[in-house]
Amino acid sequence: MIQTLAYGDGQRLAYAEYGDPSGYPILVQHGMIASIEDSHLFEVLLNKKVRLVCTARPGYADSSPHLMANLAEWGDLTAYLLRELMIFRFDILGMSSGAPYSYAIGRRFPHLARHIYIFSGTPALYNEAVRAEWPYPSSENQGLEELQEMAHELFFANLSAEDLEKKDIRDSMSNHGFGIAQDMKLRSADWGFTLAEVKQKVFMRHSRADDSVPYRTALRTAELLPTCELELVEADLHFSPEALGDFLENTVLMKIEGGS
Repeated sequence: MIQTLAYGDGQRLAYAEYGDPSGYPILVQHGMIASIEDSHLFEVLLNKKVRLVCTARPGYADSSPHLMANLAEWGDLTAYLLRELMIFRFDILGMSSGAPYSYAIGRRFPHLARHIYIFSGTPALYNEAVRAEWPYPSSENQGLEELQEMAHELFFANLSAEDLEKKDIRDSMSNHGFGIAQDMKLRSADWGFTLAEVKQKVFMRHSRADDSVPYRTALRTAELLPTCELELVEADLHFSPEALGDFLENTVLMKIEGGS
């Protein structure tokens, strides 16, 4: 069930909880085309009595299209949610474009966030060495309306009526694609922090065959983190439920159950 939390000047943050309310909390940071109702992706964790908290970023689903100054601000917005849910210790799971937001939370809560798990993550595009390996044009200087139009053309223009009714498509198209546009703009700009400030151990998985995020950018990003364990696999796609499930079972769940 989707819930909303009020913050700021009439803004709202949408979130959904799954699993055991008394289980160990994991804050899920979704990808660029995603829905916080996609709980089926996390069955491996839910079967083990984990408490999942999935938050919709500004513009996605029922979250207000709040214009963020930079990615660091996501840590401040997450603080409202942690207080509301009385969460004092947690891990973070970021997928694809959710990766920078995961780092922002970790940096904001160095003593509360334990581990960060990154699956096929967007790299540290604020860094020149990483950007040199990035095959796409920078979007930091483009306006949000222009990026919203770009998002529509890239992701939604040729979809069928059936596809347009899917939860991940519907939630990503909310507010005229504001969430996607802001993701594209903020990822290439100054994040408001550097990865050197992220003190948690990061467990990162990336595929050499990723056709959306070149694995070389994952290598460069891992080098910027104080403590990162990077697993490079050979033939996975950028995203598949099967590859994510394997990561959740053999990395995330093992760390949670081991308590380390």
